[in-house]
Amino acid sequence: MKSKTTFLLLFSFFTLMSCHEELECLFGLEPEINETSIASATLNEPYYQRITAEVDNAVNDNSFDYFFEVIGDFPQGIDVVFLSRSLEILGVPEEAGVFEFTVFLSVERFEDGVYDSSPTCSDYARTDFTLVVNE
Repeated sequence: MKSKTTFLLLFSFFTLMSCHEELECLFGLEPEINETSIASATLNEPYYQRITAEVDNAVNDNSFDYFFEVIGDFPQGIDVVFLSRSLEILGVPEEAGVFEFTVFLSVERFEDGVYDSSPTCSDYARTDFTLVVNE
């Protein structure tokens, strides 16, 4: 009886250790973009907006490498700067209008000599934004 219990415990342990993705989903490890909207801008006036990211439910979300991709339109005079866990939208808009863009976030992890290109349940997070530049 004791050997069956030991076998079941060892089998369960090794099964769970080989199923990283299932564990990631069980604990709800998800890349997350914190902001859902951004402030509007005014034509020919300085603009600054920061969009931050994290790995939801991670004990140490600083142990992940964060990668942003931005697809869409921005007015002349506005730039996007990528930082380690955030991106900044800044500059002086030179044209009025409505500008739509999407931010994609993916994370990777390199820990104890092991590289994991998909350390979370979802491979990426996505948020759509609209920047309104008023006259």
